[in-house]
Amino acid sequence: MEIKSNAAPNEISSPFYKANEAFCAEFEQYIIRKNGTVSGKYNAWSYLIYGKIDTPKNWDIMYKKATFTSTGNLFLSSEYQSMLVLAKWETERDETNNVAFKIKRKSMTDYIKLLLFENWKNLEIPNRYVIRIDDHLPPLVFTLTEILKSLFASGEIYEITLHNNKLKIELRSKKHHFDILDKLTKEV
Repeated sequence: MEIKSNAAPNEISSPFYKANEAFCAEFEQYIIRKNGTVSGKYNAWSYLIYGKIDTPKNWDIMYKKATFTSTGNLFLSSEYQSMLVLAKWETERDETNNVAFKIKRKSMTDYIKLLLFENWKNLEIPNRYVIRIDDHLPPLVFTLTEILKSLFASGEIYEITLHNNKLKIELRSKKHHFDILDKLTKEV
């Protein structure tokens, strides 16, 4: 396996270690099936894994998990731990004509932005997201919202940006979502 364990010997019997190991192995197998390259590290507390695939565009894929707890107990239930789990999918876009936008979860300050600034708008899929764009909505936004519809509905989309022709999709999710990633790499 290209993704390596950096676990202490006492972590290896932890169910969290085994779960992280399985998550990383699935990721590595997915990237290898796509003729990509993979790297990263994992242990019972965290993982940080990277993949790069070329289908026909280059996609950089990263998954990160960080677990924060003050007890030091490997067998502590996850409900007593603070955890950050995220995924980032990135690709270069040549045909965006320098259009830029940002889609993000709606926060309290966004209600003010929606009232005061023309370039902030509600995104109707569902209404808990907003978009900042200086011009009209490009076709890419409609493509993304269709492909990512289930992730918008579940609230797993954290932020999507297109800036300087670089598309970045960031999730807060404990899942791989390879089916959605496959669709993105083919259609975006």
